[in-house]
Amino acid sequence: MLDPKQLETLSAVAETGGFDKAAKKLFLTQSAISQRIRQLEEQLGQPVLTRTIPAEPTEAGRQLLQYFRQISLMENHLMNTLLPSGPRQEFTTLAIAVNADSLATWFLPAVRPVLDSQPVLLDIMVDDQDYTHELMRAGHVVGCVSTRPQPIQGGDSLFLGHMRYLCVATRDFARRYFPDGVTESGLAAAPTILYSRKDDVHREFLLHTVSYHGGFPYLTVPTPQGFVEITRQGLAYSLLPELMLDDDIAAGRLIDLFPQQHLDIPLYWHHWRVESELSQALADAMARHCQEHLRQ
Repeated sequence: MLDPKQLETLSAVAETGGFDKAAKKLFLTQSAISQRIRQLEEQLGQPVLTRTIPAEPTEAGRQLLQYFRQISLMENHLMNTLLPSGPRQEFTTLAIAVNADSLATWFLPAVRPVLDSQPVLLDIMVDDQDYTHELMRAGHVVGCVSTRPQPIQGGDSLFLGHMRYLCVATRDFARRYFPDGVTESGLAAAPTILYSRKDDVHREFLLHTVSYHGGFPYLTVPTPQGFVEITRQGLAYSLLPELMLDDDIAAGRLIDLFPQQHLDIPLYWHHWRVESELSQALADAMARHCQEHLRQ
């Protein structure tokens, strides 16, 4: 049998990245943390953590973290069911990974029915939609919004819908950099916005839309709201989700640089095949909301 205290310790080390920080989190000594991890590894006959800074779970460690998160959720639900009027844990925390654009648009309205009706707190980790599934694979979250349709081993994926992006700028910005329409020389000179240096969406859009392979100046802004504000200020052009545009195009504040052309990014909800009723309620709420608000 697996020792719950050892699994809790593994989770703490993976979450904090070190034995000393895990000891502070669990109010234990560092030697006690080391002993629990050593005993767990001796029982399994293989390491569950890398001895690096920060410490990372091995493949066996990731599987144990997945198991620990699932049984913790199930135990919380069971206790709240068996003791409806007695002492109960006020909140259950669900760790999930979401891309920034989803968090800024549809995600919170989608899960609000669950948050209103259940004692649940969300521990939201934000990353690019192409990388969120790695957080789930590593055992850090119980579910994630991702662009990848293939489920992780032991998990399932649910298609949510497409987020449509338009490439927009202010009229003055377009006159300055694209006076004769979008050209290669204009694209090489006009500043745009990326979420981070690993954000390839803009490059892929230019490649597929106008077969542009060249470079371009860019600034990095890690918030969707920052994208919108900088674009509205005429400091750059950018790909923006249509859900964030309000009436910008209709009112003339922004123009579509590529009329009749857009980028549709598919989104999937990844979750473990065996999960708690609370996790299932979250998935059901997202599916219902996205059926109406994302492009199908």
